[in-house]
Amino acid sequence: MQKLPFTRKTDLRNHFPFGLFTVPHEQIIRVHASSGTSGPPTVVGYTARDIVNWANLMVRCLTMVGINYKDVFQNAVSYGLFTGGLGTHYGAELVGAMVIRSATGGTIKQIEMMRNYGVTAVHATPSYALYLAETAKEMGLDPTRDLPLKTGCFGAEPWSYNMRPILERELGVKAYDSYGLSELNGPDVGFECKEQDGLHFWSDHFIVEVVKPDGTPCKDGERGELLLTSLTKEALPLLRYRTGDITYMKGSDCSCGRTGVRTAKILGRVDNMLVIRGINVFSSQIEHVLMSNPEVGVLIFK
Repeated sequence: MQKLPFTRKTDLRNHFPFGLFTVPHEQIIRVHASSGTSGPPTVVGYTARDIVNWANLMVRCLTMVGINYKDVFQNAVSYGLFTGGLGTHYGAELVGAMVIRSATGGTIKQIEMMRNYGVTAVHATPSYALYLAETAKEMGLDPTRDLPLKTGCFGAEPWSYNMRPILERELGVKAYDSYGLSELNGPDVGFECKEQDGLHFWSDHFIVEVVKPDGTPCKDGERGELLLTSLTKEALPLLRYRTGDITYMKGSDCSCGRTGVRTAKILGRVDNMLVIRGINVFSSQIEHVLMSNPEVGVLIFK
């Protein structure tokens, strides 16, 4: 793999919107796109087989954290061009859960849905999940007692190890990290298991590398940039895509019994790194220190 070239976000932007698609437009049945806040959006196409693979990978992710046909699953993320909405929705339906397509906003109604429909699992950004808990308390509810939630799947934005106990305490759930990016499908690329000890990647669909800034491989436990290669994507297969996300390899063996590639949670972004007196410092490290202080947590979330 080291002899092959990288793909970067700029490559997608330079060929906006469909220049890197590898199948005729007649075979594209859906497109998703990034928000485009820092430049032209990255546009991603899907064939019918891509959609099937995406849904099946989401089934793996949700099954790994115990979600099944007995659950009522509230999908509290955007259903627009953002991949987290429909991608997770299809997987939750395929696993047999009753899916509540709540999307975002209308927070009071979201909480009423949880109570009225008996929602046991929720998918949201971690910041919105905390806002749900805060709003529930303003409504005179105790989320841990008055809401039937058991499982929370959180992604689409970085969150530290120290935020997990806050999410679990405030909502009464077991909180799992979801990792994905639109360029490589969506929220199915990596997911935690019940051990909550790193992200499992699906090695039959993605080749995972962690590299130093010069592109040389990192050793297990050594921080670097996450690179992903898609093995089964038809419409937009990417080769050694530089995600810009910082993590490290944890080794393949997990207490859950799975033996695929496993990394740590995402620790930060390459473009968020500061060099202070020769030391690399990421904003997530500052968050980790702040969130380890109970008084700071109280100020932020109560």
